[in-house]
This record gives sequence, structure tokens and C-alpha cells, in this order.
Amino acid sequence: MNENFIVLLCLLILVVIGGLFLRQSLTENRDDNISNERSRKDKRSLGYNQRLLRAPLLSSEVGLKRYRRGFRSYFYNYLDELAMGICATIPAEGPGLNYAVRRTCGEHELLTCKQICTDSKLIQQSPREVQKLSWTCAESLHVYKRQPALADNYEEYTDSNKLGLAVYRHNSCSVGKCGPNYCCCRAFATAV
Repeated sequence: MNENFIVLLCLLILVVIGGLFLRQSLTENRDDNISNERSRKDKRSLGYNQRLLRAPLLSSEVGLKRYRRGFRSYFYNYLDELAMGICATIPAEGPGLNYAVRRTCGEHELLTCKQICTDSKLIQQSPREVQKLSWTCAESLHVYKRQPALADNYEEYTDSNKLGLAVYRHNSCSVGKCGPNYCCCRAFATAV
């Protein structure tokens, strides 16, 4: 009798937790829909460079949408975001667009970041206006996966003095083999 009670109690707790996650997910989806509606209305007030970045992903799509895979965070691709943050901070001689492009060690062993960033197939993925710009490689990075997960420190200073994420900057765009797993590609207008 006692074991059955514990099993039922555990099932009840799981159902309640599942309901809370579902409620939060529905609320976030509603907020995303409101945000997407506002972005469509405000599109005309955006600057030229912001309109380029907000181009529809698919021909049938009117504005950008956020898609979640399950109940995980929106930051499921935090390695991409970490690489993009580094790529955007690399000094440049003028304005331009920066991209963090994934590079798979096993598939593209012979391609360097310089070759990847100037590849016509990559450039064709960008909006038409950006395709006309000059493309170059600014840096190659190795963002290390499977690093220790540190506790959230929003409320308190937890996990201080512990190693967390790690990134290696190659300081070159010519490294091949299984070195960089991200290329910092840059599109810019050339001086006339």
C-alpha cells in the first residue's frame, strides 16, 4: 500500500510539472505571435541594414518567427550565438555584415575558412542586396563543445572561479583539417 501511494504521488507531481511547462510554452508562443505581428507593422520604420537581416526565411513567410524544439531554452544553439558574438567584435575597417558560419571538421577538411567565406553557394544564401557585396574571412574559431555546465548565477554568485565555456581563436583564415569549427565571414561594400 505504501509503495503504491508513493508511485501515485510521483505520477501526480509529474503531471503537475508537465502542465506548468505546457502553460509556460503556450504563454511564450502567444507572446511570440504578438511580437511577430508588431515586427511586421514596424518593418517600414527599420533602417536599411535591419531590413536586410529581417528578410523572410521562406518565400511564403511574411516575418521572422521563433521556433522551439520542445521545452528547452531559445538558446539551444548557444554555440552559434557565442561564435557570432566573437565574430561581431572582431575589428573591421568599415561597416559590414558579420556571419558565424559553421564548419564541420570531418566534411570540409580541405576547405579553409577563407574558401568557405568566399564560396558562391554560401553567398547565395544571403539576401540579394548582400550577395552584391564583397565577402571575406575575418577569423576562424574553435568553440569547444561539452564544456562544464555552470549553475545559473542570476540571483547569486554561484560557480565562481570555475572554468566554463572555451573558444580558441586561430588568428588566421587559412587553417584546414579539424581546427576551426566556425568561420567569421564578413560582407562589406568596397570603396569606389
